[in-house]
Amino acid sequence: MPDSLAPEATTRERILAAVGFTILIPGLGHWLQGRRGWGVFWFALCQITLVTGFLLAGFSQLDFGRTFGLGETNLIYFLIPEGGNFLVTQLVARVYESLEYGGNYPDAFPLRNLGYVLSGMSGVLAMFAAAHAAGQCLASAQPLPGQTPAKLNPGKAALLTLALPGLGHWRSGRKFKAVLMGGSILALFFLGMALGDFADFNRMRHPYYWVGQMLMGAPGWLTSLACSGVRFHAVLPYQDAGLLFTTSAGFFNVIAALDAYHRAEEDWLRSLPKHKETP
Repeated sequence: MPDSLAPEATTRERILAAVGFTILIPGLGHWLQGRRGWGVFWFALCQITLVTGFLLAGFSQLDFGRTFGLGETNLIYFLIPEGGNFLVTQLVARVYESLEYGGNYPDAFPLRNLGYVLSGMSGVLAMFAAAHAAGQCLASAQPLPGQTPAKLNPGKAALLTLALPGLGHWRSGRKFKAVLMGGSILALFFLGMALGDFADFNRMRHPYYWVGQMLMGAPGWLTSLACSGVRFHAVLPYQDAGLLFTTSAGFFNVIAALDAYHRAEEDWLRSLPKHKETP
């Protein structure tokens, strides 16, 4: 077996470029490596969710960010997780202003929570699109031989984890790890929601915790929408613990996605001819 299962140096350079371009503009990393269909898909998905989310929330997402610059020049508008879709978020922040900050009341935006989820999804999806672009680079730069059994693309493994914690490991054949990691992350998240009376997934009340909660992926986004009408009626004894649990679950899901990517990448590299054991 080889001493290392890292991709070749030229492949790593292509992966870094694809990740960087995808964070700048989702789909650009795919487009530049010739995956035009995927490039259009990721660009459309991320921009439609971002712009729709801003419109539904009256651009009040901008109240949760801040500018960074040099002197009196604002160079970057720091807004997370939307900032994962970097360039278009910067454009929106310079063209529009928050309608709520301009004097409108919260009830002027009845679909504001949906808007927050959609715009936040855009940034998270952009980051996972970067992982997908990296997996596509590996597949094109170091393709498997024609007779090799199909292996799960590392980028797809990361995306599956975003859809459901543990699913990326399951699809790569690591079923015990899938149940252990996925079950733990989901249990931690829903226990936290229960401790917060299912009212603690709220960007307006807990904007910093909300960022971590959004990293739960599809289970978190659907839970946020399902619980959007729930409100606190009293100070709960374990409310802070609930917030900590739900936010930690989101960050653990990112770790699980990275691990799923790494394990699938190892499987891919082991299947290449030069990584097979000699008789």
